[in-house]
Amino acid sequence: MDKLLPWQQPHWSALQQRIMQQRIPHALLLHGPQGSGKGAFARLLSQRLLCSQPTESSGGLACGHCPSCKLFQAGTHPDYYPLVPDEGKYVLAVERVREMVVQFAFTPQCSGRKVVSINPAESMNNHSANSLLKTLEEPPGEAVMILVSHTPARLLATIRSRCQQIAFPTPPREMALAWLEETLDNPAEADAVLQLAEGAPLSALLLNEPSLMEHYQQMGRELIQLLEGRGNLIQIGLRWSKQACEAAVSLRWLQQWVVALIKNEPQTGAVVSEPLSSMLPLMQGVDRRKLFLFYDKVAEAIALSTTAVNKELLFDGLLLDWSKFR
Repeated sequence: MDKLLPWQQPHWSALQQRIMQQRIPHALLLHGPQGSGKGAFARLLSQRLLCSQPTESSGGLACGHCPSCKLFQAGTHPDYYPLVPDEGKYVLAVERVREMVVQFAFTPQCSGRKVVSINPAESMNNHSANSLLKTLEEPPGEAVMILVSHTPARLLATIRSRCQQIAFPTPPREMALAWLEETLDNPAEADAVLQLAEGAPLSALLLNEPSLMEHYQQMGRELIQLLEGRGNLIQIGLRWSKQACEAAVSLRWLQQWVVALIKNEPQTGAVVSEPLSSMLPLMQGVDRRKLFLFYDKVAEAIALSTTAVNKELLFDGLLLDWSKFR
C-alpha cells in the first residue's frame, strides 16, 4: 500500500499537524485488529518522517523522489530500522533489538531524525522488550519509534505506558465494502470475503484467492462429516496444517461458525452460508454451554497459533472436541 486508506485520513491529518508543529511523539503504538491497515500506515508515516521534501498537495505524504525516499523505497535507508521476526520465527530476536539500540544512539546520517518500526510489537519477548525500554525512556535526539500491535494486551505495561496509543479499529462496513469493490478484480466477491475476514479489509484482500475459498468450503464439509460420524480427524488436521494460509485464518473461520451456532443464526451470502446451513440441523440438540466452552478453546488456539506450537496437534485437539458434538 503506497497511499492512505480512506478510513485512515483522520489519524493521518492529526499526526501531520503535529509533525508540522514539531510535536510528534517519540513513541507511537498503533494497535487494532489484523488487517485494519495499521502496518501500511506505519510504513507511510515512517517514510514521511524521513522525507526531506514532503508535499502539501498530496496531503503531507512523502514526496517519493528525494534521496531519502529513494533509499527508503530501496530498503537501504541508514536512519530507518524496521524490526520484524526472522523468517519462520515468531519471536523478535533480542540481538536485533540490542543492535538497533546501539545504532539508534548515533546521529542520523541523511535525515533529520531516525525512525524505528517494530511489527508486530508483541513478537518481542521479555528480554527484547526490556532492551527497548531504556531507549523508550530516553530517546536520543530527533527519533521516533513506531510499534504496531494486533494484541497490545500482550505487551509489557511499561512499554504501553511509554507510547502514545492510536487505535485502528476495523472501518465501518460500508466504507470497507466500497473500498474492496473498487480494489478487487471481481467486486461481486467483496461482501463474502469481508465477512470471512470479520470486517478487516486488508485481510479480506488476502483471502480473495480461489484456493482459500475452496479450503473454507472443504473445512465446512469436513466438520459436517465429523458430526455425522464420518471423516478421519487425523487426516483433516493434517490437511488444515498444510494449508498455505496461517493457522489463525482457519481457526477464526471455525470460531465464526461456533458463534453462529451459539446464536442459531445463519450467515448471509452463498459462499459463507453454505457450510453453516448444513451444520445447524446437526447441532440443534447440543447444549449451548458446551459450545461456549469450545469457543474458549478455539480462542486459546488462536493465541497459541502465533507461537511455535505444533499446528497439526493444535488442530487435532480441537477436531476431537468437535467430533464429540455428534
